[in-house]
Amino acid sequence: MGSAYDEGVSWSQRWAWKRPATELARRAPEVEFTSDEQRLEQLQAELTRCQQKLKAEKDRSATLQRELSRQEQAMLPHNPELTTSLVEPSVPVQAERRPAADPTYVIKHMGRLVHDEKGVGRFAGSTTGVHFVLTVEQECQKALNLSGVFAESCFRLFLAEPSPNRDFSLATASWDDQIIRQCLTYPLTHYCQQADAFIQKWEAFCPVLVRKQLMADIRELMNTIYNPSGNGAVDYSTTLILLMILNIHESTADTMHQLHERSLDSLTRLSLAHSLIDKVVGQGNLKALQALSLFALYNQLSGHCLTLTTLNGMIVSLAQSLGLHRHARRFKMGVGEIELRKRLWWWVYVFDRFTSILHGLPPLINDVDVDNDLPIDCHLNDLEATELFHPLPGERTAVFVFLQYVSLGKKLSRILDLLYTTTQRRDGARKITDLDRDLRVWNQNLKANGILFDIGITSLQHSSDGTNHSYESTTIWLQLMANITMTLIHRPGLSFDDTTPEFGNCLRACLDSGSAILSLLETSNIPKWLRNLSLVGPATIFQSVLVHIYSQLKYRTFKPDGFPALDTSMGMVSKGISILTMESSRATQAQGGFYSESVSEIIKTLQTLLLSLPVAQGLVETPHMVNDGVPVSDAPETFDEQNWSGNALDSLNYMTASDWMGDPSGPFMGFMDLGES
Repeated sequence: MGSAYDEGVSWSQRWAWKRPATELARRAPEVEFTSDEQRLEQLQAELTRCQQKLKAEKDRSATLQRELSRQEQAMLPHNPELTTSLVEPSVPVQAERRPAADPTYVIKHMGRLVHDEKGVGRFAGSTTGVHFVLTVEQECQKALNLSGVFAESCFRLFLAEPSPNRDFSLATASWDDQIIRQCLTYPLTHYCQQADAFIQKWEAFCPVLVRKQLMADIRELMNTIYNPSGNGAVDYSTTLILLMILNIHESTADTMHQLHERSLDSLTRLSLAHSLIDKVVGQGNLKALQALSLFALYNQLSGHCLTLTTLNGMIVSLAQSLGLHRHARRFKMGVGEIELRKRLWWWVYVFDRFTSILHGLPPLINDVDVDNDLPIDCHLNDLEATELFHPLPGERTAVFVFLQYVSLGKKLSRILDLLYTTTQRRDGARKITDLDRDLRVWNQNLKANGILFDIGITSLQHSSDGTNHSYESTTIWLQLMANITMTLIHRPGLSFDDTTPEFGNCLRACLDSGSAILSLLETSNIPKWLRNLSLVGPATIFQSVLVHIYSQLKYRTFKPDGFPALDTSMGMVSKGISILTMESSRATQAQGGFYSESVSEIIKTLQTLLLSLPVAQGLVETPHMVNDGVPVSDAPETFDEQNWSGNALDSLNYMTASDWMGDPSGPFMGFMDLGES
């Protein structure tokens, strides 16, 4: 029996109220969660639809771009002289050559082959400055009416060694234990003191040793070589470590002397060290890598540039074979060993970049293969430590400076990849701007931590905090490296069209960094070993001077704002000549030969150009009388057309292949550009 409510409602109305619930029940199976396979099919179908839409959008964009190009071509006045087979008809030639219409600036620089001391043709990449020197040479010929060329020494200075290892090689005759005893005649306490002092002085530059293990290894070595009845074998890695500690100490003890002024004991130790290389490499363990790293550091400090490439291959391959390039979470190791592995790896990494820049060669380490963390700013005195001891708040260890060096090395790696790779030559202006900003941020972070200097500024500020290990030598080191890095960032921009604002900005940055380098060398009395550690050799000094000459010749009729006056640039040229003259006199007194001859040749070249600058500016008439009364016609003769026809590098290179440099849209040496950033 129905209720009163039911009696007042018709059947159709009751069915209408019940119908939604009925339909919901009927549709319920349709909204149930599908299986994984069905869900995957739905996602794949959705992905296919999105890809089709994306392809249609790309086709539409390409069609619009072609239409826009045709419209721009029709708006340009017809000029048959601009027609070239290297440019596609759809691209407006004038617009391609106008920076305002084309934001992609192609970097146009390349390496060359140069002769080393033995006459071997060696590759000099663009980081060596060989292309920049060629550019200045061409500007001198045009502005000064010079028909001669620069001497080959101007292009191969990076190969000149102040103290080449003429009597040594990395594969000399083997030495017995008796020779080792003759090299290590002092008591054990002496060598322990030397090792302890080495760690304190060099931890900011090369923190690859651990004090407790090093002292134990030295004691074991001395017991082995002075206890013939024992059964222990000589540890050649420890021997090499100790030999390099002694040689580095002796070579850098007196900052006023050159590294090639070595004692007989030092030469004997060096000869023994060369004979141990093969045995150390054969050990192939972490201690062997420590020994090879110190040997590489010694060669770096002493300017043995030709040896660095061979050593770089050794230590990079050994470090990678030990897995140092991978994160420690993959391995079961204590915190002390993990920290040492990180320090070793990142020293090897920066040394690889150092060698690459010095010779203009591709780096051996690929960044995409590296996932190891940076070292920690902490004290590491025991390899078997279960915990690391961090400095007190507001304090830092010497490893902090090394971390800044590693950070700079990673920036150098980006510079090599973005600006000095053949297949990455496009969009140079944007890359240079980004890299410049990144380096200046790094500089500001240093200031926040008490290391006070500005890139491109010659003054050196001293930190007021004496507890943060910001010693003057490390600060100058970082300041020199920062200015070198800034030069490497902006020098590719000198290959842009000289009518673009980017060309002027890059030239101004090179002028500032070059002036800072020259002023630091003159006022700070920087020792030779620190120059070598900072990539500041005669080639860098020469090119820092050349950029002033190039600026004065480039803007001889019109001087834009922010560029130095003639007197300022001539003062910088004279400063560079003075620094190189002192370098040449020391080399001549010590040894002479290829190094001193090369430095003397570039000094003569700079003297000739210095006398010619006022003539190029139209301020005086030739012959120009300088302070010492020597007319320009009697200036040192460096442009010898009888020795070199066309260019000093003609005998090894097709110099006419550089004709493409005037056309940014053209191919690279006959090959189309393979990469685009």
